[in-house]
Amino acid sequence: MDVITTILTAFITSGVVTALFNWFVASKERADQRRWEIKREACLEALEIIDARFADYDWLAANGKMDQVDRQDSVPIIKIRSCFNRLVLTCNNSEVPRMFEKCLHLAIEGKEPEPLLMRTVVDLRNAIRKELGFGKELKTNVSWIKFINWRHSKERKR
Repeated sequence: MDVITTILTAFITSGVVTALFNWFVASKERADQRRWEIKREACLEALEIIDARFADYDWLAANGKMDQVDRQDSVPIIKIRSCFNRLVLTCNNSEVPRMFEKCLHLAIEGKEPEPLLMRTVVDLRNAIRKELGFGKELKTNVSWIKFINWRHSKERKR
């Protein structure tokens, strides 16, 4: 009888331990998945914000004249702060928040930032790819799309 009791106790104990372990692992996976989703949304929002920022920037063409840019609405500062906070809280390293800062072209501590380059957004995109685990850097022919000459754009201006 003692052997049967010992075996039953072992089975019950191992079942309880297995159930607790599985619950713990599943909880951790759910938390990690939620954190990744928050990070992904913050990264996509950061790119949207930078698109609006770049559309508000005065870009110089190679001939020294101002480039034509399709302007966008400004982004409320609270949205930018919220995005930055989520990046800082969820990213594993500081490269994405730093590249976001650089693309915003902020004067930090009264120091003028270095000139903004369109290719800076490529560095931000690739930092985001790395942070989200999407693989190696991607190279594109276009850094940032500043103007699209739509067929009907002349009609809209009339």
